[in-house]
Amino acid sequence: MRFLHRPAFIVSITVLLFAFSRCGKYDGVFAESDGSFQLHETALLLAGKDVPKNSKLYSYAGTAFFKAYKNQMETGWSKLQKPNLQKIKDWWQNYKPAVYRSRVLYPFSGPDIMNALTFFPDADTYVLFGLEPPGVIPAPQAMTADQITRGLNGLKRSLGDILQMNFFKTEGMAAELSSKSFNGITGLIMCFLAINGYTVLDANKIAIDAESNMVSGIPSDEQISWQKPPKARVPGVEISFRMGSGKTQKARYFMLNVIDNALAEYSPNFIPYLKKQGPYAVVIKSASYLMHNDKVKFTRIRAAILAVTDCLVQDDSGIPLRYFKPGDWKLGFHGYYDGPIGLFRNRMQPDLKKAMDAGSTGILPFSYGYVYKPGQSNLMTGEKIK
Repeated sequence: MRFLHRPAFIVSITVLLFAFSRCGKYDGVFAESDGSFQLHETALLLAGKDVPKNSKLYSYAGTAFFKAYKNQMETGWSKLQKPNLQKIKDWWQNYKPAVYRSRVLYPFSGPDIMNALTFFPDADTYVLFGLEPPGVIPAPQAMTADQITRGLNGLKRSLGDILQMNFFKTEGMAAELSSKSFNGITGLIMCFLAINGYTVLDANKIAIDAESNMVSGIPSDEQISWQKPPKARVPGVEISFRMGSGKTQKARYFMLNVIDNALAEYSPNFIPYLKKQGPYAVVIKSASYLMHNDKVKFTRIRAAILAVTDCLVQDDSGIPLRYFKPGDWKLGFHGYYDGPIGLFRNRMQPDLKKAMDAGSTGILPFSYGYVYKPGQSNLMTGEKIK
C-alpha cells in the first residue's frame, strides 16, 4: 500500500527477541477472561467476521448494522483484494527465492501487513514503518454499541481505497485515520490479519530506545505525531498472530520520519536498530518514489535498505535501478513499465524501461502499486550475490 500526494512514510516492523507477559496461546478456544481472547474477538469484529458465542461482543454482532457491515466487508474484500493476493501467491511460486530471511522489512508500508505476508508468509517477524502514530489498541468490549458503530464506520471509510485500488491515498489517510479509534494503524493491522484468516494473539506498545534496543512503549505515545516526535526514541506497536495451529509470528510497526534531516535529529537510533537485526527480505510497494528524490533527500534510508537486504521485491516506486550495482545483485524484471502515473511523471527511469523491455518475464496477472489496472503493473526482484 502506498499513499499519494504528500510523503507518507508508513514503516514496517523489526526483529528482536523481546518477551512480553501476555503471549496468549490459541488452540481453537480462548478463556473469556484471557486478554488474548479479547484481542482475537476484537480483530474478528473489525474484519466483519463472526465472533465466538462466548464473546462479550456476540450480542453486538447480531445487530442490523453489524450484519450490513459484515456483508460490505466480505463483498469489498472478495471483489479485489482476495483474488488479487491469490494471483500474487500463485505467480510468486515461480519467482520467489529458494531461501529467504526470517525477518521481513517493508518500508513505507503503512498498515499493509497483507502484501508482506503474501510474498513471505513464513517469516518470524515483519518490520513496518511510516508517519502515522501506532494509535490505540482497540478495546470495543468497554464501549457502548453506538461507540462501536461509529468506530466501525470510521474503519470502513479508511478501507475504501485499499479495497478498491490496493493502496491508500495519503490525503484520504490523513483525513480518515484516527489514532484513538479502530482506524488507527494498530486497528487496521489487526483487521487485515483477521480478514486474511490469522488469529491475533497479543498487542503491545513498544519503542526503540536511544541505544537502538527495543523496549516497552509508554501511554503518552498515543498523543505524538511525526511533526514533533520524541528524540532518540521511536514509538511503535507489536502484534503477535498465528495461522491456525502454526507458529507465532510478529508484526512491528514504528512511527518515524525517514527523510535525512529528521533521521539525524530525531531518530538516529533507527538505522542502527535495523542493521543489528538484519539481514532482511524486503518488500516495497507504492512508496511515493521518495527514494528517487534528490532534493528532499532520503539517501540514508535508501542506503540502509540496500545494506540490510538479502532479497527484494519492489515496484518502480521503490529504490531506482541505478542504485543496484552490477555484480552485487541478481535482478529479475516482471510485468510492464512505460513510466509512472501522471502525478509522478518526473520519476521516469529510462534504464528500467530498457531492462523491462529487454528482459521482462511477461505481463503480471495481478495488480500491484499505483498502476493497478490489469496488465500494467511491474515488479523487480533482486537477490544479493554472496
